[in-house]
Amino acid sequence: MKNKKTKKLNWSPEDHAMFQKEAEQDRMEKEGEGAAPIRRAPSQSEKKRIQRKKKKRRKKHYILKFFLLVIIGVGLYSFAHSDVFNVKKIHVSESSRFQPEQIQEMCGLKTGINLFEFNAGDCEDKLLENPYIKGAEISRKLPGTVNIKLTERQETAVLLKESAYIVIDEEKIVLRSSYELPQVPLLEGITVEKAEENHVIQVREAKVLEAGMLFLKKMEAADLYFKKVDISGTQVKAFVTDNLYCRGKTKNLLIGMEEGDLKAVIYELYKNKIKKGIIYVGDEQYYAFDKKAK
Repeated sequence: MKNKKTKKLNWSPEDHAMFQKEAEQDRMEKEGEGAAPIRRAPSQSEKKRIQRKKKKRRKKHYILKFFLLVIIGVGLYSFAHSDVFNVKKIHVSESSRFQPEQIQEMCGLKTGINLFEFNAGDCEDKLLENPYIKGAEISRKLPGTVNIKLTERQETAVLLKESAYIVIDEEKIVLRSSYELPQVPLLEGITVEKAEENHVIQVREAKVLEAGMLFLKKMEAADLYFKKVDISGTQVKAFVTDNLYCRGKTKNLLIGMEEGDLKAVIYELYKNKIKKGIIYVGDEQYYAFDKKAK
């Protein structure tokens, strides 16, 4: 049997290299079946083009949002300044000195104005210009109500400055001056140097004034009333009337008021229709009465 001769292929080096390359590609495709294709990184020019598109989209969004906000703002402004929000009621907290109309006039508020067209802080400042007003709070309640809450100063004591009576509160703030004696306890023995409304009074005997204010505070707590108090000396004189007064050390009178003994003595004298004399208050709450007032 004759052997069959095979025909020998005459490949060039280029053909051999191409064959190996194709075989390698086939092998890699088989090994990589099912894997995600590898994405080509964008070129620099493509990156710039993408960025320009994003900027254009953002710009359009900003413009759209701006016009939308303008439309909403105009709508809200028009609605807020419509008659719906006109002030229809003004409620003023109870006052011992002012009528509601006076408070409204002082702060410049009235019905009919828009609820959002006035500055509450400015209105409060106007009220605080009055020395009798210690605090002011103005609030709005939709759709058309204004609430005014006041904290007032109370007349506590009177000091004499030349021929004028200076009225102060418990914080020694000057409330007013008068040429007639008000129905407020008069503190004697104190020299007034400066008295300006809505400011703390300035006196020469500052410690005496402090003691006098403390005395009046204890007096009020004890449900007593002295029309005049002289606390400048070593002994206090507290006048129930022009002709009936208590006399003693400050400490003894304070204890007498706190414990209620002094009030009991004064009421006993009134019960017996005695309106003239001196009530002496000694140590350990010793009381003596002299009908001859000096």
